[in-house]
Amino acid sequence: FLSDFDPGNPWGIPANVDVSVRIAQYLGILIALLMEEEIPTGAYLLRMIPSSSFKKKFPNRSYKRFVASAMLRIILGYIFLLNVLLILVKANGVLDIFYDVLALQFISELDD
Repeated sequence: FLSDFDPGNPWGIPANVDVSVRIAQYLGILIALLMEEEIPTGAYLLRMIPSSSFKKKFPNRSYKRFVASAMLRIILGYIFLLNVLLILVKANGVLDIFYDVLALQFISELDD
């Protein structure tokens, strides 16, 4: 981020990009929002598994750790979306956007 440092543009965001790049940026954001699954999964786990049924099924496990892992999953989902947004904003070409979104989605699927 700091290699393109300019006092008027500290993040190095390209100005006046082509319409095709702008459309690809919006589509990239939409695709990232649709394909991101950590946030809904974490929220689903927190909502559907109450403490009583968790303790009944797993008596030796801590419910607090389960909640912490679900919350960390949600936080990782938001970090992924922030990362996608920053990469898409700094993109100069349509192919760059396509490859960046594809690579980020691949990396996010590696942990599953």
